[in-house]
Amino acid sequence: MQDSEKLYRIELTNEEFEFVEQLKKEFCNKLSKMSNEEIAEYLKSFYPEQNLNFEKEIKGTIYKVNTYFNKDSEHTILTRFFEIFQK
Repeated sequence: MQDSEKLYRIELTNEEFEFVEQLKKEFCNKLSKMSNEEIAEYLKSFYPEQNLNFEKEIKGTIYKVNTYFNKDSEHTILTRFFEIFQK
């Protein structure tokens, strides 16, 4: 683990854990039925574009951040979610 990474431990009851697992399964099931384009549009609905493209000043320098989605990527957001959920 790198110095910039933080590890958080959440302790849940069995009932809470089962609830979270069920939510995860439902979410993954929903995404698995969507095309890559549908998944991208679905996720964009959570994060309007104005929040993805922004400017930030740090120590007198203005940084402009823009976000782009690569439709030709070999990786999908679904595979990323599965990787995260498996950890």
